[in-house]
Amino acid sequence: MKGPVFPCRERVIQGRGLFGYAVDVHYRSGRKGDSRELAELISLSSGGVVDYLYHGVFPGRSPVRIIADILEDDIYPITYKNAIVAEHKGLIAGMALSFPSRFHGVNPVLASSLPPEQLDHMHDFYLARVDDSWYADALGVHERFRGQGIGKRLMELTEERAREAGYGVVSLIVFADNTPAVNLYCSLGFRVVRRVELAGNDFIHHTGGCLLLSHKLNRHASRMHSHRE
Repeated sequence: MKGPVFPCRERVIQGRGLFGYAVDVHYRSGRKGDSRELAELISLSSGGVVDYLYHGVFPGRSPVRIIADILEDDIYPITYKNAIVAEHKGLIAGMALSFPSRFHGVNPVLASSLPPEQLDHMHDFYLARVDDSWYADALGVHERFRGQGIGKRLMELTEERAREAGYGVVSLIVFADNTPAVNLYCSLGFRVVRRVELAGNDFIHHTGGCLLLSHKLNRHASRMHSHRE
């Protein structure tokens, strides 16, 4: 069963004014042709989870290639249609992928294709959710574009998408030791719901597990005036 897909209004943010956003960054909905680069950013933002889950699953296909194929084939919820893309002079600078939280978990595709021991390792991660929320599954910005407010703006646009879909809460999972990301989310109003158990291994180089965060949205928040629609 597919969930809702809401296109992102195309917009350009120019200059580094009041909100400190990067110069000439264009925000738009994901396109099928973006799938490879979206997959790279999803893998990058996963902190090793994508490599852990998909290494060696399909001989001859890398974890990034597998995710790209899923995105391109529009297999909900991991579809290019659920992505918001930040673009600078034709280059993808970052992306955010989100969907209703009820789709966060072990779906039939995962259950049928991944080794049970790998899914068992991710058990608490896939059980952790805030019911009836909009789930920010991935947020990734290429290193050369970091520090310019792109991640913050992608999260704000994710919140707009949640409001448009009728959701009043956004949730996400972040590694507890990823201090820059935790600080970003806290600055946007996210608060810790609970700790999520996820042990590190040869692929996941994090300690301390993860945090399930949520943020109650102001449904009447006005759009910022730093962009042109």
